[in-house]
Amino acid sequence: MNRKNVLILDPERDIGELFARALETCKNCKCYLTSKQEEAIALLRDISFHLLLVDMGMAMAGDFSFLKKVRRLSPDMVILVEVYLHQKEQVSKALEYGARGYLIKPITVDEFRKKIDEFYVWAEA
Repeated sequence: MNRKNVLILDPERDIGELFARALETCKNCKCYLTSKQEEAIALLRDISFHLLLVDMGMAMAGDFSFLKKVRRLSPDMVILVEVYLHQKEQVSKALEYGARGYLIKPITVDEFRKKIDEFYVWAEA
């Protein structure tokens, strides 16, 4: 099975590390963590990613300009936004700009793995 590259953009380092451990141990992924949009864009230019996990607050910044830019750079990459319940109304806008699904935080490792399996066949492909 080929290793999949995953980019995690989250201002909360602990959450990013939790997602990374779950993906690297069970899904044969190589995860890259950042808390800055500029770093994420630089990584997207250098590395071919299969999945982007992005915090909804960061996705919404600049009227979703980050998601628009990501979609132009990597049109086939799966984008999954992480939301808190109070942000759920913005999910439709994120989906409009290229996200394929969302996770509601806080989320347990087991729930996270199930969501990845449920939404993304890429994990097994």
